[in-house]
Amino acid sequence: MAKYTTVAEDVASGTALKTILQLANPVANPGSHRIAVYGYRISYRGTNSSAQPVRTVIARQTAAGGGGASAPAAVPVVKLDPGTPDSAMTAVKGPSSAWTTEPTLGDILFAQRIHPQTGMGEFIPLGDEVVLAPGGWLAVMVHAAATVDVTAQLYWREGH
Repeated sequence: MAKYTTVAEDVASGTALKTILQLANPVANPGSHRIAVYGYRISYRGTNSSAQPVRTVIARQTAAGGGGASAPAAVPVVKLDPGTPDSAMTAVKGPSSAWTTEPTLGDILFAQRIHPQTGMGEFIPLGDEVVLAPGGWLAVMVHAAATVDVTAQLYWREGH
């Protein structure tokens, strides 16, 4: 199975719930083409040590939203093993400033409040990965009291 990652760097959060990075498994893919998200990293570049924590969410979305910047321009997909094939079946969109219509929030899989001068990351144990079937969207979303720069990264395997 091929492994990939993508990073949306220094995206301004705004103060409403915003999609920073979206991973899509196009509906045209065969039913057997599932994506297994096995890790994420999220960090903030705030300047105020007394600022309110940022609500950070990894969630499924029920609609893709409008706009967004498709890979490879804004958020290129990177192969973790250079010998694997390119990711031809996965669409990645971001950053939040490119959305004309915010995608619709679905199931929240992870929610945490993180101080805007820090970050966190997690690798999900094998067998517990978040699976994204064809026609599905998964996103890193944030809701901040004051605008802060966000860097979000997702790791996934295709053909799960």
